[in-house]
Amino acid sequence: MHAALIVNAHSGRSGKTASELPDLLAARGVVLDAFKMVDNERDLRKHVKRARKSGIGHIIVGGGDGSMATAVDVLAKHETVLGVLPLGTGNSFARTLGLDDSLEKALDAMVHPRIECVDVGRVNRTYFANFATIGLSAEIAADVPHRLKRVLGAASYVAAGLVPFAKARPFRAKISWDHGNETIETVQMVIASGRFFGHQPVAPDSTAVNHRLAFFTTTGVSHLEIMRMYLAMGLALQDKLPDAITFSTREIVVKTKPKVPISIDGNAFGETPARFRIVPRALHVIVGPDFDAVNR
Repeated sequence: MHAALIVNAHSGRSGKTASELPDLLAARGVVLDAFKMVDNERDLRKHVKRARKSGIGHIIVGGGDGSMATAVDVLAKHETVLGVLPLGTGNSFARTLGLDDSLEKALDAMVHPRIECVDVGRVNRTYFANFATIGLSAEIAADVPHRLKRVLGAASYVAAGLVPFAKARPFRAKISWDHGNETIETVQMVIASGRFFGHQPVAPDSTAVNHRLAFFTTTGVSHLEIMRMYLAMGLALQDKLPDAITFSTREIVVKTKPKVPISIDGNAFGETPARFRIVPRALHVIVGPDFDAVNR
């Protein structure tokens, strides 16, 4: 397989591994027509777009969820195939693709690549890979320094979240979707085109192939209720919470008062209001051996 390799050296787990990736891929029969190391999302976007326009059929991106969001925004609705090497902190998109967050499993998937067309999300005019957050989680994601991710891994979100959690205030949200609308008070929302948010499914039936967005929020806004929500999400029990609101939809519009931050796959995006929709089968991507089990 001929491919371009583009690695975000800023990703949480890149470290010394990044420079070894060409040899690890060569050992699996992958011929690299281009190899670039970048240290920011702007350069990542530039080189992914350049590789796509040059006609390279497979573009392998090493990085975390934020890097994948950037790559997906360039490659969605094109024939170019994305290969994912999970080098980030959460690697939710890699999990959705049946790769866990295992670099070894992702490298092995390049040997005899199985290519699937998966759904992606779109917020306003920007594509994203796996999930978007609105409110508290978006604020926490924006506050986590790259260096802290390297040192603490997933625990960096807990450390960086202490101040936003202490200052968390509810906001009023009007949400409109395919079959309804509702006005609620909440502190955060999750909207996913894939299956995972962190290590757990967003909803029991969320997948990357069902042509639906999964929506989750809670209406509990006290600090105790917020802690309960995060604990339930960590245990994949969030849909059992008495104040949980979950549904699937093709499109959702979110308006809030006051405006609150949005992040896509951990990258800061902007503020509400925003329109989200699912884009079915928009991305050609190499998947892992557990893809069917994860997305059934």
